[in-house]
Amino acid sequence: MPALNVAFLWHMHQPCYREPDNRVFRLPWVRLHALKDYYDMVSIVQQYPDIKLSFNLVPVLLEQLQDYVSGNCSDLHLEVSKKSAADLTNEEKVFVLRDFFMANWANMVEVHPRYSELLNKRGRNPKPGDLTDIAKRFSVQDIRDLQVWFNLCWTDPVHFQNDPGLARLKAKGSNFTEEDKGLLWNSQQAILASIIPLYKKAWDSGQIEISTTPYYHPILPLLCDSNIARESMPGAPLPTAFVFPEDAAAQITKGLDYMEKNFGRRPAGMWPSEGSVSREAVEQMERAGVRWIASDEGILERSLGRHLRKGHELAHPEILYRPYRLGNCSLFFRDRVISDKLGFDYYNWNPAEAARDLVARLEHSAEKLGAEAGRHIAPIILDGENVWEFFPDDGHEFLNQLYGRLSSSQKLRCCTFSQYLDEQQDLPSLTKLFPGSWINSDFRIWIGAEEDNAAWEQLLKARQAVQQKKQLLEGDPERYDRVMEQIYTAEGSDWCWWYGDNFSSENLAEFDELFRGHLRAVYKLLEMEAPERLFRPIAKERAGRQLVSQPIAFITPAIDGRVTEFYEWSGSGIYDVHLNGGAMRRSQSYFQSVHFGFDAGNLYLRLDPSPGSSLESLGDVQLKVELLSPVRMALTFDIKKQQGPGGCLIAADRIVEMKIPFELTRANAGENISLLITLEEDGNELEKHPDGPPLTIKVPGRDFEDHFWQA
Repeated sequence: MPALNVAFLWHMHQPCYREPDNRVFRLPWVRLHALKDYYDMVSIVQQYPDIKLSFNLVPVLLEQLQDYVSGNCSDLHLEVSKKSAADLTNEEKVFVLRDFFMANWANMVEVHPRYSELLNKRGRNPKPGDLTDIAKRFSVQDIRDLQVWFNLCWTDPVHFQNDPGLARLKAKGSNFTEEDKGLLWNSQQAILASIIPLYKKAWDSGQIEISTTPYYHPILPLLCDSNIARESMPGAPLPTAFVFPEDAAAQITKGLDYMEKNFGRRPAGMWPSEGSVSREAVEQMERAGVRWIASDEGILERSLGRHLRKGHELAHPEILYRPYRLGNCSLFFRDRVISDKLGFDYYNWNPAEAARDLVARLEHSAEKLGAEAGRHIAPIILDGENVWEFFPDDGHEFLNQLYGRLSSSQKLRCCTFSQYLDEQQDLPSLTKLFPGSWINSDFRIWIGAEEDNAAWEQLLKARQAVQQKKQLLEGDPERYDRVMEQIYTAEGSDWCWWYGDNFSSENLAEFDELFRGHLRAVYKLLEMEAPERLFRPIAKERAGRQLVSQPIAFITPAIDGRVTEFYEWSGSGIYDVHLNGGAMRRSQSYFQSVHFGFDAGNLYLRLDPSPGSSLESLGDVQLKVELLSPVRMALTFDIKKQQGPGGCLIAADRIVEMKIPFELTRANAGENISLLITLEEDGNELEKHPDGPPLTIKVPGRDFEDHFWQA
């Protein structure tokens, strides 16, 4: 039987952290992810010569990486790390205590005794106002050890294997000296300098293909015409239309030119930012000479007007596992379930079992395709950097297991997208392309919410100001280029990723300031006064994540105890257990969050274990959902049984998921349900959520989503 082609694409991206006219980056994520995630992703696959795959490298990421290598930039966290611990000001010590635990605690902090000791000494959820007093309890040695460990924890295991001096520093563990720090910075610089040459060498060898993204990672369809969002979000309030297809074209060409300059050839493929496509965006990429583009299977389903799965089982691999022609471009659509399991589920598995499961899914599809398997290709596309901090050992064991199994499989062949197109010429055409992104096949993450729309309005005003100053700029092309660089930066997708209630970040204030700073720079270059609105945060004032956020869309998750698909809970509300109480509450809580949402007929609850907790470790326990209104009742669930009381369902695996029919609660549309969730063992309460006023959930009407978008 011919082997099914499998095409992995690992997407590497960080936004622009450079402030206008400042060589010190506001945030350290380019440097830290470069130390932890970029080198090893190539070096691991090089150990498996039969594995060919693709990396999508975003130009704005590479530009910042090159700035580090050349010494043209630094970042605030690096500057504070390098400074002698004895010379830090009180404000800098508070900065260290606040920011130098920004890592996955379970896999990157608590596995190192000294680092974990320092975390416990600081406290796991200190109030910002307490850090000044906490800093007084930290000795100079404590601070220096923290400076070192923050940087060591963001260093991939492969570098400790390759650099004996770095390995000795890690083994030392504590009582670091300023001389030790000097060794660390030299090692970091060598690592950063090795990354781009390694990718170029691997591309030149033919083992990998490099694709790219428009320069500053914009959502192309929204640049072409932001009103395109209405096709997938008909009820959403949208900002004044942003229609600048010339900016989309410029970002595409600028990205391709950058890659050609630095790698010696032009990429044939493009992962448009967030897999976002529209017909006009594809036409822009086609005109720039892009041969292939990738997006999500949800876009293909909506374009064809048919479902490709029965539940989560891929029923039609013959439809999904092939590219489609649109003009002169070939469009690939990623397997959403496998890609999302790799990105959001497998880190909870035993690495060997996770690799076995992924390969088995692909081999099952190969068997379905039979003699036709060799004509098909399974695209697996996902984030290639952020995912690994959730895996033990930065994902090395999993990747080795995965690549080893793929190498030995007789039913699968790993290839690049261009390699496949060179071999397969007869492709079906796509007559309609539904506009949307990889998340829920729409643009809701980036437009439609109050904060997102405010950002788009300010971007539009700045872009219109450029047009108004056309005469000034025509006589000063250098100034025009500088102005447009700020516009293009502000068009990046990351600002609106963090605006609104969809996602949360410890760095929200920094992202907000960066976005507004680039727009203020536009007006400065145009010799105009910036609008007063750009001097006030767009993001509503909030202390990190809200303790409770409310549902924003209907959800109907599979009750299987797993995050089966990335977006199946994306419309839910969330109660953050760790924000309710101090350090002791956080360290002792079994569950870290409660998600809650609904469709027209059911209430859904989801409980996520805290890092280091496992459902397997629980003994004979029950979950009790205590309804306090509109009627009082207690629903008791055995987490080892799927059937709950009164037609309820429960599933406990990686997470706990519950389904409760609204009919059982006797609540009507528009009424509030108040509830508490208790974990009990032998009748004894282990923990209760919320530990205070109950969760209050308003029962939706069938027009809930319309009302939400009109609010």
